[in-house]
Parts: sequence; C-alpha cells; structure tokens
Amino acid sequence: MPHRNVLAMLALLFPVTAAFAQDAKPAEPPPPITEKMKADAAKLSPLVTSELAKQFLAATAKLAEPTPRTVYRNREKGIALTKRAYDALPADEKATLTPREYPPDFYYETGYGSPLVYARVLDLAAPHVMRAGKPKLLDFGYGTIGQLQLLAHCGFDAHGVDVEPMFPALYSEPGDTGAMGTGSVSIHVGQWPAEESLRNAIGGGYSLITSKNTLKKGYIHPSPPAGQTVDPKRLVHLGVGDEEFLKRVHDALVPGGVFVIYNICPPQNPPEKEYIPWADGLSPFPREMLEKVGFEVLAFDEVDRQWVLDGFAALGYTEGKTREEAAKEFLCWYTIVRRKG
Repeated sequence: MPHRNVLAMLALLFPVTAAFAQDAKPAEPPPPITEKMKADAAKLSPLVTSELAKQFLAATAKLAEPTPRTVYRNREKGIALTKRAYDALPADEKATLTPREYPPDFYYETGYGSPLVYARVLDLAAPHVMRAGKPKLLDFGYGTIGQLQLLAHCGFDAHGVDVEPMFPALYSEPGDTGAMGTGSVSIHVGQWPAEESLRNAIGGGYSLITSKNTLKKGYIHPSPPAGQTVDPKRLVHLGVGDEEFLKRVHDALVPGGVFVIYNICPPQNPPEKEYIPWADGLSPFPREMLEKVGFEVLAFDEVDRQWVLDGFAALGYTEGKTREEAAKEFLCWYTIVRRKG
C-alpha cells in the first residue's frame, strides 16, 4: 500500500565504494540476504514468546536466496512487467517502459525493512488463533513476500493482497509462490474487498487476517491542521465504506478467526509543518463499529512502543541512539478483534 515506509531508516541502503582511493581494496560483496535474515531472526527470537512466532523466525533457515530481478515500469500508467513480458512487446510499447534492477535484498525487504518484524504480529495473535489443519492467512497490504513464505513454511495457506502492481512482476519466478514447505503462498493485486474478482480469488475461511502499517487512521481518515490538505496519492483508499470493509473482513474469517491491525509510526509533525498521514497509527475504525459488524474486541489501540524499541534495536534500526532518543522516533499501536461464533 502507498507510503508504508513510515521510517526513512527502513529504506534500502545501497553501499557506496571509495572510488577515488587508489589503494582501496575491492569492496566485499554483501552476505546473502538469507544469511542476514537468519542472523536477525536469532536476535529477535528472545523477544517473542509464542511457539508460532518462534517457528516463524526459525523458518528463515528454509528461505531460498533470490536472484536479482529486473522489472519494466511505467509508473504513470501503473504498469510493471517481467523481462519475459517486456521482450514480447513491440518496440513502440517497450519505449514507454523503464527497467529497474532489484538486488536480492530488495526481494525480502523492499522499501519497508525486515519482514521479520511480522513476528510481533504473530506473537500478539497467537493466543487467539486456531491452527487446526492447514490454516489460512490473509495479509492486507503485504508489502513483501518474506512473511508469506515464512508462514508457508509454518504450514499456512498464506495469501497477500496489495495495490502495488510491481509485486506480481517482482515475484514471478518459479518458487516465489505456490506450494512451499507444508503450506503455500498466493499473492493478489488490486483493491480488496472492493473488487469482485479479488473477493472471488481470495475467498474466505481465514483463521487470521492481518494488516501491518496499512490500515492507519491517518491513511483512511486524515485530520490535518486547519488550512492543510493531503494529497490523495498519500492515502489508502479502501474503495468501500468502513462498515462494508469490516463486514467483508468479518465474513472472510472463520468463526473465532482473528483480525489484527498493527501500525508502527514516526511522530506527527507540529501543526505549523506538513501533516504526516502515516504518523497516525490508531485504528481507523471505532470500537463501536467493530462490535456492530460482529467482532469481539480483544485489544483496541494498545500501545506497543516498548517491543518496537527492543526489536528495532536488535535489528540495528535505532542506529546507536539511546532508548530515550529512539522512543521519540518510534510509536506503535495495535488492535485485535475476533469474529464471534
């Protein structure tokens, strides 16, 4: 979903070599991204308690190292194509597309940082989630395939939906999706649940539906200071009303199924500066509406800053800042509801 890179330090950092040092040694190639993820999983493991979250982190040992990918894009038209699709085009259509090279680390981290932070979402959900048989999970605004593959290795039928057209092109090689471990991975592009074709493709029967850094109050119902407006391109558009959206989430869950909204945010700017939609991470849906459509509210706008500070410090995202300094830069809220019956 747009603008989920709420923290600049979570963006990719491309290495710069000392090009003008005549006696400089050749730069060491970066370690495989899968090795980095295994190391990061070990750092995060002490911070989670549930068997599901620990199994999720341990599954990094089963991830395949991705190859570099090229995607051909026309951002204005929302087009993203694989090289195979690009090669099949006539010359005049090729001229409208620009190639973009994506290294292996982008495959798992995209612009949003490590998918391993999703372990916290699972830790919060685990006490309430039923895992009989092959459970189904839907991640709304998944942003990277990493957590979906890890969930598949944990036995989930893991689905991700996102409006970003680049993801199906990026994740188009054999082994990116489909059967994986004891589970499977499926990705979908478009506006769910507004689009009927997506509702049919995604279906229902989910034990868990999650949304991390997408369903923010600031994205859905921004409240800028008087005199300011918000560019619609910086918002998340559900395509349906709030109550209908929640009803679709409710109906896609099995009875007893769980819906988790988890949002990490920067601090909001003061009123005299530009309003930041993604800084308001409260639930965009009021408690009364959640209850009206048939959810039992288990947690509502709970603060989770302490875990984020610990987790981000373990991953190196706090860049050596003291805990007090980091606490001024990282905020977090979560809401957990369960379908009654």
